[in-house]
Amino acid sequence: MDEQQRKAQLKQTFDTVAEGYGSGGMAFFHNAAALLPHVFRLQGDERLLDVATGTGIAATAIAPHLPQGKVTGIDFSEGMLAQARARAQSLGLDNIELHAMDMQEIGFDDACFDAANCSFGLFFLPDMQGLLQHIASKVKPGGQVVVSSFCEGAFAPNVDLFLERIQRYGVAPPDFTWKKVCTEEQFQALFEGAGLRDVQVRRQQIGYPMDDAETWWRVIWYAGFRGLVAQLSEPDLARFKQEHLAEIAALHDGQGIPLDIPALFASGRVT
Repeated sequence: MDEQQRKAQLKQTFDTVAEGYGSGGMAFFHNAAALLPHVFRLQGDERLLDVATGTGIAATAIAPHLPQGKVTGIDFSEGMLAQARARAQSLGLDNIELHAMDMQEIGFDDACFDAANCSFGLFFLPDMQGLLQHIASKVKPGGQVVVSSFCEGAFAPNVDLFLERIQRYGVAPPDFTWKKVCTEEQFQALFEGAGLRDVQVRRQQIGYPMDDAETWWRVIWYAGFRGLVAQLSEPDLARFKQEHLAEIAALHDGQGIPLDIPALFASGRVT
């Protein structure tokens, strides 16, 4: 698969899951976004670039902290952007503008933003350092760049059970690129390699107990695992879901089904 095919497949996936992305059992994205105003050191008048804005979860969490500023969100999925526009409108936020744009070809002048954010999006490209440098080029010297990603052990043991079972159905999981930036040391090296200074990496728990196994299924169906279960025939999908959710339900500890999601937030400044 060449680069254009990979992008087309990724875009189709996100257009497909846009309606439910970040809803239901995916509250962890909202938990992560709620931490961003504390990671950024905002004065309130900045122009901030939100890369791979998706359904606007991070953008709408940051925008209220910029009463004299603005968030500019970009994403290549029109389906995601439609949800982002609806989210911003429902919250009455008029300091968010959204553009359909490839994050590898950000069509703004260099050094025109005061800060940039990329929540759980950098790892979709193999050349993460090159992308980080490209994002940083759009930020003024001294401006802050923040990237978040999943930490080593995120979603375990739920995801381990999922992958083990789906392989029994002949579906081979891909290499998960987020695992290339799943430790503090990897993120530190990535930011320093991209030429950013004053690098800080912090770990935060964004998971929570789920009420039932169906909540976990929403994570599968409306996130990165959709492409794997989509390879199953309709009868196999129904059987797989029944089997897998039975083993997830067995994880209930009396207070819920644990969803353990440690996340990393890396911050650096443009030289």
